[in-house]
Amino acid sequence: MKKIYFLALSLIGLLASCTNDDVEVYEDNTIIDVDVTVSLSEFFSGYNYNDTKHDIRVSEDYRTFHSEGGGYIHVRTLFYDANGVLVDSLVWYTENTNPVKKTIKMAKGTYTVISMLSFASKNNGDQDSWFWALKDRKNLASVVAYPQLRMSKWSIMSCEAKPLTVVREKKNEIHLTPTPVGSLGYLFFENFQYKNEATRGTVADNGIRELSVFAREIADGYRLNPNADEKYVYRNDAGADSWYYLSSNLEPQDFDRTWTFFKTNLYSYYYILSPKETLCFGYVLDGESTFHAYGENFYNIESGKVYLSYWDYFQVGNPYFGIADNSHWHSYSSSAREAVFGSSEEFNLVPWEEYK
Repeated sequence: MKKIYFLALSLIGLLASCTNDDVEVYEDNTIIDVDVTVSLSEFFSGYNYNDTKHDIRVSEDYRTFHSEGGGYIHVRTLFYDANGVLVDSLVWYTENTNPVKKTIKMAKGTYTVISMLSFASKNNGDQDSWFWALKDRKNLASVVAYPQLRMSKWSIMSCEAKPLTVVREKKNEIHLTPTPVGSLGYLFFENFQYKNEATRGTVADNGIRELSVFAREIADGYRLNPNADEKYVYRNDAGADSWYYLSSNLEPQDFDRTWTFFKTNLYSYYYILSPKETLCFGYVLDGESTFHAYGENFYNIESGKVYLSYWDYFQVGNPYFGIADNSHWHSYSSSAREAVFGSSEEFNLVPWEEYK
């Protein structure tokens, strides 16, 4: 099966590099060694769904290193003093999930330490290669993580915050294990080349030219302050007719010229940051620009899980979205059954513009 979209990381290879951000370290008369260890063991936690019907191993696909992409796990650890001011920051790039470690010099005192895992395409340390970036990183009260490259379909993120007290009388160390924030969306569209079940294997252009999953309201930022009253930053809700693309727009490029054969079904991944989501499936017909939408529902999203977005054209009007399992695939008898469009809403989407 052709894989339309995926990004993942190799568990093969042993590379980890670490640098310090250009941050002034506040000093007093007592400078002490602090051993910092960050575990990456929970970065892929929960993403082990295997699609047994289509022989797709989601976790393995997602972890597999894409050689042309130059993918790394990006590990960033921030140190804020008692006043909430950033005093030091570490950055690692690694190709595997082994722990990363470094000993740094810190003044005695109390700190909040935050470690964050995401993806990066390392390019001489250029921050534009980070899939997630930070706004106002020098202030704990207002620092926000956001997906700066609009790579939402790839950009899983994990985070942990811990207090640290640096003293002279004992060994100073801190161990962090960031856990997933948000979930991985696994999208599978099926039977979109056919007008109905009877036309399988015949000329069957049903006119569908674009497929997508989109959301009524989305979170596009995450506050790193562990004491923040609201951790998620939401885009403004622009009204009932305004939606945002949640997945990539999929165009059925695998039809042959006569529309008699569909070489593969369509699947891809996307990231769901919001813990609350109103979600729809939809399509655009040939010559139109308006989406026809089905399946609008509100969902509570559990972090660290794989959510299956499944829509079979023959079952249009009854798509499935929920924690991924193998119990929702449809099967068909030999009898022909017309695909019924049923009722649908039509509306224009508000683009989620690319971050640059």
